[in-house]
Amino acid sequence: MTEKHQILVVEDDALVSEVIAAALDDSYPTTIVETAVEALELLRRGGFRLMLLDCTLPGGVDVNLLPEADRAGTAVILMSGDPGRMAKLTDQPRPFVLKPFTLAGLLDTVETVLASTASHAT
Repeated sequence: MTEKHQILVVEDDALVSEVIAAALDDSYPTTIVETAVEALELLRRGGFRLMLLDCTLPGGVDVNLLPEADRAGTAVILMSGDPGRMAKLTDQPRPFVLKPFTLAGLLDTVETVLASTASHAT
């Protein structure tokens, strides 16, 4: 069931999102959106196992986005060049990738989070 492994990439920089999707696409189907509003709409439909969330979206991050991901059972990896901004988004520890990141580091984080969520689901 590939739907369980579907990854939502929320990133406004087209080059960054394309690179992430290309890196993940061999192993995981990805959907890319540029805004928190689009991400929220997709999360409500379900089917995403993981969301990679840029913390510095131009329109900001909707306050309902992280709670909706939690309700949907979608793991979240935060991405930002500013660790302080990531801390302001959530009151609970979440995995993060500090920009600029390496693709190997991103893939390691994705695989670690997916493995962790798979072990919690069983």
